[in-house]
Amino acid sequence: MAYTTRELVTNAFYLANIVSRDFETPTGAQITNGVSIVNDLLADKTANSSMIPYSTQYTTTAIAGTAEYFIPNLIYAETFTFSKDNVRYQTTYQGRKKFFGSFRVTDVQSLPFNYHFERKLGGSTLYLYFIPDENYPLEIWGEFALASVTIDQDLELTLDRFYINYMKYETAVRMCLEYGYMVPQAVQNQLDEYYRWINARTNTMDLSQGKLSTLQNQQGINWAWVNLARGWTA
Repeated sequence: MAYTTRELVTNAFYLANIVSRDFETPTGAQITNGVSIVNDLLADKTANSSMIPYSTQYTTTAIAGTAEYFIPNLIYAETFTFSKDNVRYQTTYQGRKKFFGSFRVTDVQSLPFNYHFERKLGGSTLYLYFIPDENYPLEIWGEFALASVTIDQDLELTLDRFYINYMKYETAVRMCLEYGYMVPQAVQNQLDEYYRWINARTNTMDLSQGKLSTLQNQQGINWAWVNLARGWTA
């Protein structure tokens, strides 16, 4: 059975005690405003990605000679890999200072071993180094912005029921703030529970550690490597 945005908004008005469950129904203007509140809350998740419980796989293709790629709706990237000849290669993330402020030869085209992400309007930009020398399949696992909803959209097609319930309580609290009502304590308590559940159980980061041996050949960038090997190493 469908659970629509209209139903979420109606139940949120009841939870907020703005509309009496037994004697009233929300007006058309209230429903419209409620849908706008829901979309505002979904948009706010882009500033606090810990409340987005879904990780998504995104695939695209690196184009030879192109070092920048815009990824729509990407908020946070946890992994990035590229493939060549059916082999998937791991890459190294570099922060802004390291990627844009360190010494490097800027026109080398080879395997894109290093990458950096920057949040931009509507998504994120992926920067690669080396510049790809051919087309490579790319794979990103990360968190993406939740899509806005319409008034009679079936939310269960895109969201789990627990998340719909969470959005119902969060919408009720936001309604109280906008309509000048006191937030019912039971509603706030339940919303706090959802915050804890979603943060602790559904959006767990992979904190496993990798070891780097001091016995490995830690070769730095030099002119012979760049001009003769073009980024390849044994």
